[in-house]
Amino acid sequence: MAGLRLRCETASVAQDIYQLMFSCNFAMPSAALAIFMRRPVFLCAQGILVAIDQILWYVDLLGYLVLGKLPLKVVGYLLWPSTPLSRRISCIHHLLFEPLVILLGCQCSSLPVGRAFLVALVQSVACQIICRFTTPLEILGLKGEMCYLNINLCYEAFRDVKVSCIRIYDRAEPVKYLPWMLWIWNAGNLLLFLLLAYIIVVPLRWVGLVDTHLAL
Repeated sequence: MAGLRLRCETASVAQDIYQLMFSCNFAMPSAALAIFMRRPVFLCAQGILVAIDQILWYVDLLGYLVLGKLPLKVVGYLLWPSTPLSRRISCIHHLLFEPLVILLGCQCSSLPVGRAFLVALVQSVACQIICRFTTPLEILGLKGEMCYLNINLCYEAFRDVKVSCIRIYDRAEPVKYLPWMLWIWNAGNLLLFLLLAYIIVVPLRWVGLVDTHLAL
């Protein structure tokens, strides 16, 4: 999926780097590397790193199917006219990535959530700092239009998210905003990943398909 997006949406190394700076794009090749190297902790860490982003997709899509609207608008960017078709196609990884990480992790005797969270924590801190100090919130496009970046929410919560308590420090100086967003992001990632892992692993244990437990 990351390859499809890079192939269709970028025309230079700089644009490739830009796309790979997004955690959801970075996590996919990282997970593939973890599988190749047989590193379950690193694999699980990639699932935790993007758990909020991925799992809230389920909430939005379920809300759209049941209520006819997006409750959280996490997937709202797919409806933007500027969103290319390749991104709309490749976004399917948001639905598949977390279950696949958990199912592959179930091949081990335990899903190493505790150690993986520490790895994901380091990754998220480094990612936020790099994005905040190397990329702008917006840039002027070739046609004079403003292009919204805010890579990995390094400046503010996603603009379609209206939860006021999360947006307290939006666009504040890094010393205020980054600790606040990192606390929310990492706590949410851990809790949502654990929730999804229990939803997937417990039924599989009941029917005897896996013998995995969650290692905190």
